[in-house]
Amino acid sequence: MDPTTTVVLMTLNLAVTGALVALVARQQPSQRPLLQCAASTGLFAMAFGVRLSLGLDAGHPLALLPDTLMVIAAGLFLRGQRQFLALGAPGLGTLLAAGLAWGLLHALATTAFGQPLRHMSLNTSLGLLYLAMAWHAGVAARRLSPIEVPAQRLMLVVGAVLGSATLLRAVDAGLRGVETLFAGPTAQAYYALSSICILLMGPSVLWWMFTRLTSELHRLATQDALTGVLNRNGLSQALRRHFAARHPAPVAWLMLDLDHFKRVNDSLGHGSGDRLLQAVAATLQAHVRGADLVARLGGEEFLVGVIAPTPGLAEALAERLRAAVAALPFAGPDGRPWPCSVSIGVSPPFADGTAWERALRQADDALYAAKAGGRNRVVVGTAA
Repeated sequence: MDPTTTVVLMTLNLAVTGALVALVARQQPSQRPLLQCAASTGLFAMAFGVRLSLGLDAGHPLALLPDTLMVIAAGLFLRGQRQFLALGAPGLGTLLAAGLAWGLLHALATTAFGQPLRHMSLNTSLGLLYLAMAWHAGVAARRLSPIEVPAQRLMLVVGAVLGSATLLRAVDAGLRGVETLFAGPTAQAYYALSSICILLMGPSVLWWMFTRLTSELHRLATQDALTGVLNRNGLSQALRRHFAARHPAPVAWLMLDLDHFKRVNDSLGHGSGDRLLQAVAATLQAHVRGADLVARLGGEEFLVGVIAPTPGLAEALAERLRAAVAALPFAGPDGRPWPCSVSIGVSPPFADGTAWERALRQADDALYAAKAGGRNRVVVGTAA
């Protein structure tokens, strides 16, 4: 297939992919980075369209316009990728200014040194941007959830292959001139490879979206939306995983209830009540051990699962949590400090996944005793 036909197909593929990504991205919670990727593919399609109208090997001054559009498009895709992966990104205005500045320098260099330098400059810049996409995908693959890793690995391969081939194209332009870039087996091989990479890039971005959406749905199904700790479903899953191990360690429950929480909502408002719940949840997570479980059962009630408690450990941890909550610097909307305290019931350890509900009732009975005994205290339950 000749390069012109390949570029026509690439242009159509880019236009369709950009429209599809934009359509799907509008339904996503985090749509801005994905819309930038869609805009990037649209700019690439526009650049290739202008090139086709002028001729792929045209030396017309207007040919510098699609060069600049391509560099801006690649930069825009890279910016959207970095935002999607929470890596930080320059402002959109900064990106556009850098792209226009590149276009101006590119035009000056082309005027001074001719077409070979033009193609060396363009392909070097694009190659480096493609390799940057691959590098970011590789970094992200090491820290994302397993369901998201394949999409990043695909982007890693696509970016690395396309970036390396484009840099080789820049070297070819310097060594053999412009003619070999648009005719002959080398040109056919490059455009065929580019077509395959672009064909894979669209599904890769869509894969990003769907895997991120799946991860978000899983998070919402297992975490409390307000505090970020486990909800009942997440707690059940964590317990099943724990007791599915070959030799699971015992677990002890700490059931915590905020004292006089209704007064907070009535006196300070529900917004302040939500802030207090978030502060307590953060305090619990900061003071438990890494393997311990923290969950919100509902309202102002929390549950901590103490894994492998040695004698006295669960009670000591409960006392530290009680003191940490009592020391919270919580204040109402008017800035006046508001006292916080929590009552805690501790269950005996249980070593069987079927016994956790009985232990939960024991922790609940101990919590009731702590409330009846004056609140802001820890009571250890006894085995039934």
